Amino acid sequence: MKNINKLTAFALLMPTVVFATENNFSGDYQLHLDTVHDGQLVNETTVDLAVKGTRAHFVASESELILSGEASVNALNIKFQTSDLLSGELRYFAGSLSDSGVYQGSWHSNTGASGDWRFNHNPAASFETCKQVLDAGYSVGDGVYKLLNESGEQQSFYCDMTTDGGGWTLVGSYPKTQPGGIARISDYGTTPETSPNDPSSLFLYQQDLSKFRDTREQVACAGANCVSGKTVYADNLSTYDLNLIRSAWGYLDRVEHMPKVADIPSCRTDYNDTTTLVSSCVLPTYLTWANNSHQVGWQVDPHGPTHCWVARGTYASGAIGSGLCASKVEPNGTRFALLWMR
Repeated sequence: MKNINKLTAFALLMPTVVFATENNFSGDYQLHLDTVHDGQLVNETTVDLAVKGTRAHFVASESELILSGEASVNALNIKFQTSDLLSGELRYFAGSLSDSGVYQGSWHSNTGASGDWRFNHNPAASFETCKQVLDAGYSVGDGVYKLLNESGEQQSFYCDMTTDGGGWTLVGSYPKTQPGGIARISDYGTTPETSPNDPSSLFLYQQDLSKFRDTREQVACAGANCVSGKTVYADNLSTYDLNLIRSAWGYLDRVEHMPKVADIPSCRTDYNDTTTLVSSCVLPTYLTWANNSHQVGWQVDPHGPTHCWVARGTYASGAIGSGLCASKVEPNGTRFALLWMR
């Protein structure tokens, strides 16, 4: 246990956690408690716990403490108890979900002691996106960060914390070694790629995109920071549009979700120019066309008639890697593509 005299910076900057939607309680948590039962936490003690289980029954243990408890079916109420393995003290906790999205309440023990408590995800490990990490002040620069997935478990993701405002989560990678196009986004691997400089994994984020708003797609990348590549952007997108952009990474999904080229979300080619948009992120002459399965990716020649897209689809299916953004030249295994969101 660690005694502190005020709320830690983690607690002050803690993102809201909505337990009510989570049947899976597994994850890293913090239990904050004091020894004065007055409805507020003062001179609190903080215990870090690795919790496993579900709302119906969750448990945790550390070297000196064992915790066991349950939440109600609707997750609005909770009760649990802790056992101090050194002193033998048993503490009984009861509480409810607060408006801020964390559990809190009061406790009593078999020794007659009592106090108040709060139970929340460990803020150091409760972020779902790189933007949340950046906004909370915990960025240590570009690199791999642990983020929570939809199962409440940690996964390693690459975060670009410096380019184009920072806070970008790498959600897709198309390596140099991948031949042809991918028919469905479900055909991609789900283990996050953790190197944006020369990715080796064919990866696409399959989870809910509602946590994101902006997107950035890079194609024809030749090295670190997508040297010699082409990039497009869009801000403040709906989840629907983000899903369309992701679906463009599968040529059959692309055609099914966006039968016309005009159905594709628009983009811009200059991060700093937020007013000039490229309609449907394609060369203007394509706008009247029906969508086809020849290309994979969101952008199709928005920089000019140069074969500039993530990868080939059904046309030249043996071409390897990302497009070269060179007129009438097919991918040749020297370039890769990346998809980012924040």
